[in-house]
Amino acid sequence: MVVLAHVLYLLPFSLFQPLTSAISLPPKPVINTPFSIRDTNANGTLLNAIDPTKLDVRPVYSDIKLPPTSILMTAVDTMVKVALENWEGRMASKVFVIDDPKYSQVQFVIRGPNPGAEIQNAYAVLGTFLVMNGILSDPLTRFRASFHRLYYSAQLVGSIEVRSSVAGSGPGPEVSKSPDDGDNELPVGTNVASLSAPAWQDPRLQVSIARGPDIFTIYETFYATYTLIRQVAINAAVQRRDAPLRDFSVTVDAPPITARNHPIAASFRNAGNPPRTARIPPYFQPKWLIKALGQLPQRSLDSRNFNDVFHMGITVDRVMIGEGYVVRKQSDAVETS
Repeated sequence: MVVLAHVLYLLPFSLFQPLTSAISLPPKPVINTPFSIRDTNANGTLLNAIDPTKLDVRPVYSDIKLPPTSILMTAVDTMVKVALENWEGRMASKVFVIDDPKYSQVQFVIRGPNPGAEIQNAYAVLGTFLVMNGILSDPLTRFRASFHRLYYSAQLVGSIEVRSSVAGSGPGPEVSKSPDDGDNELPVGTNVASLSAPAWQDPRLQVSIARGPDIFTIYETFYATYTLIRQVAINAAVQRRDAPLRDFSVTVDAPPITARNHPIAASFRNAGNPPRTARIPPYFQPKWLIKALGQLPQRSLDSRNFNDVFHMGITVDRVMIGEGYVVRKQSDAVETS
């Protein structure tokens, strides 16, 4: 499967100039292999051996239609909750459902490769992104109950089921079971999540959003959010967990569903001057940006405003720790030398 995003680090923050004073431009952008996380530390030790490009999803869709917005929002909640955990950690089979009547009609069920087995958090985050990439490639037919097997280098590592929260209205045996999977029913003692508050809610966090003039489709807003959460989780995996998140930019070159053929550009950075570190908390930790990004779709839905984000300010305990933007990319010309 082709992942429709490219990572470009340290793009100039020219869009911040009207809003922030005394900002020095970062160096020229460095073009990296898309979403490669085979980084090493100072001793040359591999920090994380999972290569996102080697993860594949094989879906089976049923004929049971599900509420599109519930699918979109539950995917955000699932990605945020798992991305906040240790990338290399593991979890038992789990059901994700939002405690909000507007979105609680849908569940995401994440399982290990066989009954009783755990799934690595990295596969759950990357797999949820791939599930939504597939759904948004054809939303007219794919907002349905479905079952997605996850393979890493052709080895089954887990599965994600998208199903109705209403008892008896799941995808059915022909979708949720297969000879190569064994029994996919949740085993006794499974860590089943009850209705829970959205993962992006945090009383310490305040997120300010200044909207721009360009209007995104609802699919673009959600797809950009999935892409960014995925990228922050990957970035956090290749640096010390307690280290400030490095400045980064992502260009979503071709969202599966878009009103116009223009990519989306997003960029975020440490807002401290000088940059805040773990010695001066709060600081630009991955968890704060993940939670801030999780707020964007719901706030867009609640306000019925899907304009691009000219500026997002991330404040923790009344201290500005990060800022960024998510806008329509106006030019494909990127300096690479």
